[in-house]
Amino acid sequence: MAAVSRPSVQADDEWSPLQSVIVGRAGNACFPSAPAAMIEATMPSEHVHRFKPQSPFDRMLIAKAEVELDFLATILQSEGVQVYRPPIGIDWHDANGYTGAMPRDGLMSVKNTLIEACFAWPCRDREIEIAYEPVLVELAKDSRVKIVRRPPYAFANTLLDPGHASSPSPWVINNTRPAFDTADFMRFGTTILGQLSHVTNQAGVDYIQSHLPAGYQIELITPNDPHAMHIDATILPLRDGLLVYHPEKVTEASLRKHAVLANWDLRPYPFVPAAPTDPPLYMTSPWLSLNALVLDGERVVVEAITGDEVHSVSVQARE
Repeated sequence: MAAVSRPSVQADDEWSPLQSVIVGRAGNACFPSAPAAMIEATMPSEHVHRFKPQSPFDRMLIAKAEVELDFLATILQSEGVQVYRPPIGIDWHDANGYTGAMPRDGLMSVKNTLIEACFAWPCRDREIEIAYEPVLVELAKDSRVKIVRRPPYAFANTLLDPGHASSPSPWVINNTRPAFDTADFMRFGTTILGQLSHVTNQAGVDYIQSHLPAGYQIELITPNDPHAMHIDATILPLRDGLLVYHPEKVTEASLRKHAVLANWDLRPYPFVPAAPTDPPLYMTSPWLSLNALVLDGERVVVEAITGDEVHSVSVQARE
């Protein structure tokens, strides 16, 4: 009897053995543009002036990013992981867009369902369509896979409209239509931990919940972060039962309120990371070092810095 193949999309957590992954491409990447309120709420103040329409990143920086992404894809393939890539040479300047380097922001897989983000930032509206349409077409050939595309009503330009907040909110966006980056969520079996942020609203959480397979439930953490945007530099599950967290954003007690983490070994990140100078952290804090890709609960892909070069390597995740 022939073996039954796995579905092309099958994911329940962040640490099980990685079978396939999308690795992006930078293309002709530009600084993301969005209304000033959105940028000022999330981006480092010293770089806010850079976030203008059709403002390209330095060509040398883009070239280095492409080398790193290609190298990451090669490492993953050498580990037996199937790697999907966007087309080469997308011009994000002409598309008035951002980049195709970050599929983690825009696509979320839960069991056999793949959900496209309803981005808050207008410059990202066509990002999935432009960068990942060929990948989604390929995955859709598997009848066991459900792909949830962003609906037309979720493109409404109303997130900054005044007078729509029912109560005071710490977030710059309102709740007039679903908005979320998929990087604001992490999978822990049938429990998905997420957060509200300057790019994810309650309507977005409700939208995701409505498309999840039966038995899956979203729970929200409440980090101490007035600039919140993405959860993946706040908590990092390394394997089943072991998680490292950003001690300035969340506490062990707050995480243990979630039943799925009640018996986990929760560790604060052991040092305060230093900011690199080249390239500058235009869009992030040094805590980006807490964002890593787990291969199988024993190995994690991280950045190893040697001299002036940065390479992605696999290292042991065990104690």
